[in-house]
Amino acid sequence: MRALGRRATAVVAVGVLACSAAAAQEVPAPPAGASEQVLSGARLYQQHCALCHGPKGRDANVFPRPIWGPGHDIAKFGSAKGLFEYLQMLMPFDNPAKVDDAGKTAIVAYMLVRNGNVKANVSMPRGGDQTGIR
Repeated sequence: MRALGRRATAVVAVGVLACSAAAAQEVPAPPAGASEQVLSGARLYQQHCALCHGPKGRDANVFPRPIWGPGHDIAKFGSAKGLFEYLQMLMPFDNPAKVDDAGKTAIVAYMLVRNGNVKANVSMPRGGDQTGIR
């Protein structure tokens, strides 16, 4: 059991080191008129997500597949609520409890603005809603 714990810790450490350069870059600011929720989502994405997913949601060292924009992965979650539920279970990778529900909702709102699904002035209910992801 101890060996497994050390191995898992090593995997997380390698992932953090490999993608730290991406986190040093700034996340693009939301468009003018963005809601406080979307602004908060941009800050939280910078702090907790850009490390592995890249500041622009693509081309990161560890997870190079785009998470929004052309060729993105987030459509598989179907809706803002589906994306929120995924974040609840698995993100941030090193500790999903690190970001609370309001913060994860803000990250979802920011990602959906970046993906063009909602306008920047959006304010989603905690936990997301049925806003579709295309």
